Amino acid sequence: MGRLRKYGSDAERQQAFRTRLEAETVRVDRAALDRLHAKLERLQAAVRGAAAAGDGAARACQAVSVETVVEKLIHYFEECGRGS
Repeated sequence: MGRLRKYGSDAERQQAFRTRLEAETVRVDRAALDRLHAKLERLQAAVRGAAAAGDGAARACQAVSVETVVEKLIHYFEECGRGS
C-alpha cells in the first residue's frame, strides 16, 4: 500500500510548486542591484585607501570580501555605540 497522494493531479502539484517558489523568491530591479553593488565596491576601495593612509577604523574594518567589510563595519559601529 502506497502513501496517500498530496495532490489530486500533476497540475495541482505544479501550481503548489509555483506558489512556494513565488513565496521564497524576491524580484529586484537589475539597475538598482547593480548600483548597490557598485556602491559596495566603492566602500571597499575607500576602506582600503583609508587603511593604507593609516586610519585605525579602516584598518579594523579592512577585509577581502565586500560582505566581510560590511560585517566588520556593523560590528565596529555597534561597539562604538556601546561606548567600548
